[in-house]
Amino acid sequence: MIRVFLLALASVFVLNSCEKSSTEIEAEVRDLWLQNLQKEHVTDVNVLDVSLVQKSDSLYTGVLKTKEPEGTFLYNVEVTLAGDKFSYEVIGDGIPTDGRNTHEPDDQPVEADSLHQ
Repeated sequence: MIRVFLLALASVFVLNSCEKSSTEIEAEVRDLWLQNLQKEHVTDVNVLDVSLVQKSDSLYTGVLKTKEPEGTFLYNVEVTLAGDKFSYEVIGDGIPTDGRNTHEPDDQPVEADSLHQ
């Protein structure tokens, strides 16, 4: 499942940075995300948007929005600058934009609990 793969990408990726704007950092995060998907032979995933907000001199937070076969998802992203380099990390699972709960299968019946038997 793509969301599981993307969780594996939660490790930190280091990129070069030279006083870049948030727009430039957003573009590099988008490009690196797509490169990693290609390396893992993941298809049918498009990055729709990357949006970052500067929280401090060395920290940006935001979201990465993807279109996947299962729908559209938002991923929380944290970007940390360190000197002339920066890293980004995907925090947690992708959140579906249609309000589905991805932690419980939609096609599985709910089992009755002991109080309602």
